[in-house]
Amino acid sequence: MQRILDLEDAAPAELLEVLPGATVPFWAQVRMQFAWLLSEESTGSIDVASDNWTRWGELSRLARAFLPNRWDAVRRAKRHDVLFFVGGGTLSARGARARNWLIEDFAEATPDALVVQRRPLPTPLGPPSFSATLSMESATARSRLWARRHVVPAETQTTIDRLLAFFAERLGIDPTRLRSLRARIRRTEAHRPHELAELRRLVRRVRPRIVIMDTASYTYNGETVGVFKDAGAYVVEPQHGWIGPSHAAYNYGRAFQDPRLRRALPDALFTFGEFWSEGVRTPSETTALGKPHLDRLVLEAESARDPRILVVSSRADPGETDSFVQDLRSAVGSEWTISFRPHPAERDAVVERYPLISAHPAIEIDASPDVYDSLAKTRVVIGVASTVLFEAAAFGCDVIARDNTFAASIIGDAFGARVNSAVQAAERLAALNADGVARRVPDPYLWSPAATENYRRWLASRPSSP
Repeated sequence: MQRILDLEDAAPAELLEVLPGATVPFWAQVRMQFAWLLSEESTGSIDVASDNWTRWGELSRLARAFLPNRWDAVRRAKRHDVLFFVGGGTLSARGARARNWLIEDFAEATPDALVVQRRPLPTPLGPPSFSATLSMESATARSRLWARRHVVPAETQTTIDRLLAFFAERLGIDPTRLRSLRARIRRTEAHRPHELAELRRLVRRVRPRIVIMDTASYTYNGETVGVFKDAGAYVVEPQHGWIGPSHAAYNYGRAFQDPRLRRALPDALFTFGEFWSEGVRTPSETTALGKPHLDRLVLEAESARDPRILVVSSRADPGETDSFVQDLRSAVGSEWTISFRPHPAERDAVVERYPLISAHPAIEIDASPDVYDSLAKTRVVIGVASTVLFEAAAFGCDVIARDNTFAASIIGDAFGARVNSAVQAAERLAALNADGVARRVPDPYLWSPAATENYRRWLASRPSSP
């Protein structure tokens, strides 16, 4: 992370170069990918390659894209004051419907709200519980069709290669590691004009005053943020997970004071609490609202719980985690149930990344869509560095932090001394309160109370449309 900040503080002219047809500098488009390459070097965080594309699936998407479709946002959206533009992956099952735990409380508190998600509808959990919800899936399918056989112009490709080489050299990254990034850029260049055209059609229909967009600080979404800003909308990102001084999406150097790069970032950032606001370095205005989903489910959770351990993954060092969980199963008594929860990005690759865990008959794989459903019935949570550790404490779980090369900079000693082995974790378990009663007291510094009321006050303070 520091290498990226140093590059941005130096602010070379290359950071501001814009590719033909784009509206934000190329650096914004690739910044997060370079951060992930650096993260692989320094933290052991390993990316997960997934490809669920099938010819039949693509044909089905295209059919839905061109036939009448009740979920098609671009063709069915109407005027709304506040647009929630989300990925659609932050879901929990509530009855036979899918609730977006990230933004739905805020949407329900908004007099004139529309939710548009990128993923298809209905979801695997059912139709959305918030009725004014549409999808960009059909627009994406149309864009992919129009982008077929697109070839990046030679001059543009030369510029891309020159800038990638410059960034790699300044960041100390072996240029041979850029192959997959180059392929991703070619796809982006092919799809971008068509996807942005669809997005502009949506914006003309909705004409939002405020856009609340998840991952808006991930600057590869900068063109999307720019479209909303061009339409006069105030763009806000709601915090969805861990943020702090080592997270590239929330820490920026001097170059982002330039309006050309600033265009790629949201105007504001909603955080869970002051703790999170104080840990970032972003030009976006931060407001500590809280997390209404946590407020509600903490109150609903039972205090008395069975002896259950939940080990959560952060994607770092999967081989080491695989061995740790197996060793933990051997080190603790049979009265303890052990569940392993993969990172959301790992769910389709659990057997490949965690063969020992997957094959062990006495270790469960936690597949609950909402981790809060799991925390509500868990006594102990073990992990390396994850927002889930802080959330677990709010649910009254005992938290044991594992040590590795980056845990000190992310969670420090927030949960006591970090353990280096399953044996040490078992010793900590033996010393814990044995009554099985969870003390649910969310820390207001981490989780600002009355999140929905805080949001209502914030919304009322925003100027009305002219």
